[in-house]
Amino acid sequence: MRALQITEYGDNSVLTIADVTLPHPTGSQVLVTVEAAALNPLDAALRSGYAQALMPLQFPATLGGDVAGVVAAVGPDVTGFSVGDRVYGNAYTLLGGSGAIAEQALVQARNLAAVPEGLSSVDAASMPVAGTTAVEAVDHNLHLQAGQKVYISGGSGAVGSAAIQVAKHLGAHVATTASGDGVDLVRGLGADEVFDHTTDDFSEHLREFDAVLDAVGGASLEKSYGILRRGGTLVTVIGELDQAAGEERGLTLVRQAAQSEEVLRELTGYLAAGVITPRVGATFPLEEAAAAFTALETRSVRGKVVISLLS
Repeated sequence: MRALQITEYGDNSVLTIADVTLPHPTGSQVLVTVEAAALNPLDAALRSGYAQALMPLQFPATLGGDVAGVVAAVGPDVTGFSVGDRVYGNAYTLLGGSGAIAEQALVQARNLAAVPEGLSSVDAASMPVAGTTAVEAVDHNLHLQAGQKVYISGGSGAVGSAAIQVAKHLGAHVATTASGDGVDLVRGLGADEVFDHTTDDFSEHLREFDAVLDAVGGASLEKSYGILRRGGTLVTVIGELDQAAGEERGLTLVRQAAQSEEVLRELTGYLAAGVITPRVGATFPLEEAAAAFTALETRSVRGKVVISLLS
């Protein structure tokens, strides 16, 4: 089978399509015939070596995490999945998978869920990492409730857009930032206050917010402390927290990393109910994987970048 691999860290020139043979699934592994795999910023960081200090790869390494496809075989310890089931989830090698961007992938059963009825493989593949990140933040770390006010940075991004939809479903008042056509996009998702970050500073307008979900980091995160009420909660999925600023304001600070296994099932419920609508910006065939990575890194596409393995 074909798989997108690297044998060294570098730019897109290190990407190769290799012929790979996967072993039969053992233990709690599931073998998935891949129909689509989506890219995340982590994929570029892994390929370039930027993340190697915390997440080193073993070469040759098959890239990709977000995956959707059909179960081809299951290990002896797997329950709940059968050959022919449509599934989606996380095939990152760092989580015990074999990598998503391949014609087949081994995935730990705990990192898979059934694709909601009516959802295409391309749409399903676009959701696992960004969707579970948003659900974990809104439901489990912010504990957002109806009537509360939440600021979500980078609202037109994959995490931000999913988080806005969940927050509005829960009855929260949502403020967010975007730019260009992203401004209309987040308004369409239901955001109550939208600031174009190229021309307006959200921190000059927002006060006494209950919660912040930071998906941008940098200056945006630094300004977020000042808009929270005393006792508010700030969750970041990308930045470094200022503990002193948090203590001064009596804030609960959370640096969110991995998601719990149950969150993928919660995401599936939100997708099935139409609470979250996937946003795919562009689809590339495996042969154009380098172009897909370029679209990801240059942010030339609004929405998720997906690699289709369907011929």
